[in-house]
Amino acid sequence: METGHAVVVRRAREADAAVMCELSIDAITRSAAGSYDQRQRAAWAARRTPEGHRWMVRETSAFVALVGEEIAGFATVALHPVAALQAGEVDQLFVGPRHGGRGIALLLLEAVAAAGAAAGLAELVTHASWRAVPVFERAGYRRVAEEAVDVDGVTLTRALMRRPLGR
Repeated sequence: METGHAVVVRRAREADAAVMCELSIDAITRSAAGSYDQRQRAAWAARRTPEGHRWMVRETSAFVALVGEEIAGFATVALHPVAALQAGEVDQLFVGPRHGGRGIALLLLEAVAAAGAAAGLAELVTHASWRAVPVFERAGYRRVAEEAVDVDGVTLTRALMRRPLGR
């Protein structure tokens, strides 16, 4: 979709959480359809809540990509251990289906890498969905292992990926 608007990446705000939640559910149910079946996508999407997204904004370094005034995507990285996340863990990367293929995910991953480097981290790590693996590879991540995770009784597979950060 061409809007004529440049993409701007900024820090996420708690007020963005509801839109981030809706965007992630839309991306899971629509964009990930070629990578996961309906049951897997439903289990994954069911875990998304506005409060969970508010927590991400408060506890991690979260970024949103704007096209005009619209949030087109977001990414998060833990700069220190928090809950189950390790330092350097890129926990979220979502782009709305209407905005795919415009380089938004790469811009978000650049912001995440800059935050990680500024925090003195040696590397970033992620547990990427099969839908996201190609963009992480384009951003310099390499696959380390295939993982299986239980999401409320449904198994999803994904890739453990790592990216070194220059010092």
